[in-house]
Amino acid sequence: MKDAIAQAIGVGVGVGQISDAMDELGLAQNAGGGYRLLGGKGGTVFGRAFTLRQELAKPGMPGLVRQGDAALSLASPGDILVIDAGGNADIVTWGEGHSLRAQINGLGGVVLHGATRDAEALAAGPLPVLCRGTAPLRSKGRLNTVSVGERVTLAGVHIHPGDLVAISVDGLVCVPANTVAGVLAKACEIQASEQARDALLRQQVAG
Repeated sequence: MKDAIAQAIGVGVGVGQISDAMDELGLAQNAGGGYRLLGGKGGTVFGRAFTLRQELAKPGMPGLVRQGDAALSLASPGDILVIDAGGNADIVTWGEGHSLRAQINGLGGVVLHGATRDAEALAAGPLPVLCRGTAPLRSKGRLNTVSVGERVTLAGVHIHPGDLVAISVDGLVCVPANTVAGVLAKACEIQASEQARDALLRQQVAG
């Protein structure tokens, strides 16, 4: 997987080319948009998924783990932490403290099917955080973690632990772990074709 990812990064493959590659290979569509990207250094970020799902807290029922603790001690360096908060845009599941914990652990990025706060700090930081939106209301006592390391579905995008997740300003795409090499090879072909096409178009634009 590492070699395939390195090649894809080297030629500038983005989430669009990966999604197109999955289409051309007859794989199920597994990409999503409508997200906001905060932080990072630009480009497309790749990592293995570490998943966590949250629901509205029920009285007397504690959650399995806090998301900041998962970022610091459960996910592995290079992983992309994927938190399914059900798309909740009113209660945040992330913030600057969580991002700092994720950075300490060397995570590659974060995907939130939910909201964050501290958006200014996150936008200026090195960790890419792909979120549904921002809000001020904290999750403590309001959202509980109900599963860790299990399949999650983010608005139709199915993500299993260990799958390859790629994120950028365009959104996210998830590639099943057993198809990564073939999908990324096809995505590199598509990227090369698009680069050649665009070079010709730029010549015409320049006149």
